[in-house]
Amino acid sequence: MGFPKALLELGGKTVIEILAEEYLNSDLSGLTVVLGAYAEQIEKVLREKFPNVNITVNTEYEKEMFSSIQKGLSSVKKCDGVLIGLVDHPFIERGIIDKIIEKFNGNNIVIPVHSKRKGHPVLLPYFLKEEILSRDPLKYSLRDIMREHRNIIDYVEVNTDKILFDMDTKEIYERAKELWKK
Repeated sequence: MGFPKALLELGGKTVIEILAEEYLNSDLSGLTVVLGAYAEQIEKVLREKFPNVNITVNTEYEKEMFSSIQKGLSSVKKCDGVLIGLVDHPFIERGIIDKIIEKFNGNNIVIPVHSKRKGHPVLLPYFLKEEILSRDPLKYSLRDIMREHRNIIDYVEVNTDKILFDMDTKEIYERAKELWKK
């Protein structure tokens, strides 16, 4: 897009602020934000409003999204599971997050679905951490990990298509601004 998605505004707030509020107000026990391109500008916005958020910078962000997932996981201490959300999904609300957490049992991958379509964020059990960290980010993706562990995937139906909204282009961002007004 030529501009950091995290700093795009919806309703007078940046996307990163909107998402940080929702994640922090959910049943999650903590929040780690992985930054790549534009890290300094995004971190400044985060630190002003959320000084206690754990921030880690992926200096190898050009190695695909999987390297950012690895960077985030490497900074997470022992826990039951890790929820992976994306900044280009600006409509994720705490109710969605809490519903995903409710379905989690510590040994399953939880993926939200709406009308049989899989969305984000996804929740992974902590025991997958070392396996994910050991993979080459240029050869693997989170989809590969989930495909290899499809026997432990549980889907949770959500009553909104917000889990599917992916803000990847300027046109979709314009649509997001219109949707936000409603």
